[in-house]
Amino acid sequence: MKSWNNSDVFIKNLNTLSIEDYSSSVYDKTEAPLPEHLSDWLGRLRLLYGLPFDYLIPDERLLPNESIRFFYIDRNWTDRMVDGALSVGKTTSREFAHHHAVFNTVRRALDDEERIIRQRLKSNTPTQLKGNAADMTGFLFRSQAVSGWTGLEVKAYRGGKATPNNALRLLRMDRLGPDILLCLFDGIPDIVDIEEPREGIQFGVDINLDNNSNIQGTEENPSGFSLKLRHMEGNSAGYEVGWKVDDVPIDGISQPYTVSVPVREANPQVLHIDALRDAIEESLGQIKTAEGSNFSFDGTVSAAELSVQMLQFPYQQRFEGAGKQAPLDNMPEFDLVSHYKGSTISITTAIKKLDAKEITLLTEEAFSNVTPRGGQ
Repeated sequence: MKSWNNSDVFIKNLNTLSIEDYSSSVYDKTEAPLPEHLSDWLGRLRLLYGLPFDYLIPDERLLPNESIRFFYIDRNWTDRMVDGALSVGKTTSREFAHHHAVFNTVRRALDDEERIIRQRLKSNTPTQLKGNAADMTGFLFRSQAVSGWTGLEVKAYRGGKATPNNALRLLRMDRLGPDILLCLFDGIPDIVDIEEPREGIQFGVDINLDNNSNIQGTEENPSGFSLKLRHMEGNSAGYEVGWKVDDVPIDGISQPYTVSVPVREANPQVLHIDALRDAIEESLGQIKTAEGSNFSFDGTVSAAELSVQMLQFPYQQRFEGAGKQAPLDNMPEFDLVSHYKGSTISITTAIKKLDAKEITLLTEEAFSNVTPRGGQ
């Protein structure tokens, strides 16, 4: 983007702003006192665009690998940045007096401008908000998840419940590096959700990692891979065993069940599918024995049922703090809750076995249009 702070146009536009213009009764205070390109540039400056990264994180140890840091933005600090940008080219006492006279009006215009910059960058029609800007908060997130999932979604809520009516406006969301994500919010959130993109439904297993992000096996789980088991039949089909809806366990089963995932002896990064199916079948039988009528299982695991067990829905990391602050540094403090966002999607098809009539109909349909070799 063109730099305006060193251009003749910037200085001329600033000098055209007069004290009389802002004291006049005919001046429309709902209109921005700066030209559009200047208010856009200054609004971006308030959202830390173009700010050197070492101004945000002066030492790498403040943002180690696999960490997140929540913060408040000091409005006095960002106002002084704007103040400095507006002072370019001012040399006389009259010019500085003019600058101080109009700065509050400029600041109010930028309060409106910063809220629509992200919408404009996304080519959406901006929803203009008027009035003084709220406290600005945000976080810096450094993780392999940032580089691995470029479509991460971030949502923030105020009011203790993650509902659309409580959503805070996302002012900025940018990757500052391959594995560093910066987000800014218009207000102080009680809840912050970081989610995998919605197209993230896939087959997968859970991984046990050590402090160095290496796969760590245990005596109970030698491969380091595990799989949460799901209900296979009835209205609960597809739900994880032990899943709760409104804090009420599904089918009265409050304990989750997992199975250790076997791998190939020649390559520990390759799953042993036959052995995994047998392990799932055995574990589901154990759940049936332990939970009785609360759990339905006919004793075998088909290919479709194995697929249901292997489904991994988009993952959500939730930080929930209800306005708490850390006692030492007065920064926002959040509790960590992790779960699969889509785990409550009930899967009731594809896991029922086909009966003999269905198999016959499908077979007849598949071969009805097949022409024998040599035929016309």
